[in-house]
Amino acid sequence: TAEKERLASELDVARKIQAQMLSTDFPQLEGCGIWASSVPAREVGGDLYDFFVKDKNLYFIIGDVSGKGVPAALLMAITIAAFRSSCKKEQDVSELVSIINDTFCESNEDMMFVTLIAGKLNMEAGEVDFCNGGHNPMVLVKADGKAEFVGAKPNIACGVFGGFNFQGQTLKLNKGERLILYTDGVTEAERGDKQQFSEPRLIEWASTHHEGSDRQILEG
Repeated sequence: TAEKERLASELDVARKIQAQMLSTDFPQLEGCGIWASSVPAREVGGDLYDFFVKDKNLYFIIGDVSGKGVPAALLMAITIAAFRSSCKKEQDVSELVSIINDTFCESNEDMMFVTLIAGKLNMEAGEVDFCNGGHNPMVLVKADGKAEFVGAKPNIACGVFGGFNFQGQTLKLNKGERLILYTDGVTEAERGDKQQFSEPRLIEWASTHHEGSDRQILEG
């Protein structure tokens, strides 16, 4: 019993440390808004997000480390650290993902991996340079409420093998349009009869819940 209580206490500390790594201070930005949240299924988990504002650019990332628990949480921390370090050097997003991939592959005997999307939004021009590393596709919600998935170039997840040539792409955002990024914790959530929330239902939801603040939409 004492050993279980000790482990539970350590996991609680780990949960608090992990929560502090995820940004919860969302700045008032000129021309765009941002909001995010992560609720782990266990004490700690492998889902991650982060963002970094530099000049007129908003760098962002969302990811999902394979597996759950402490191993996934450790690799989640490595991913965020690599992202922040690369952003400060103003790396191209495809180069940024390549750095994260090579960092993952340096010591990965357990063959874990992370799917992710990294991007850079030019807040003046409304242009989003992004790279999808095997992650769930972003949802673009038009100003009139029409929602659709954003197609991605065929990149692999980070950690599969080093030296991969990741391909980036560009998306133009117009006034009133919104991007929704998520992990499979949303689309693969199950109810009592094992039916999943699913990607079609996500699109349907985004099309009918496009009004309101970023926080209101996320909490919905």
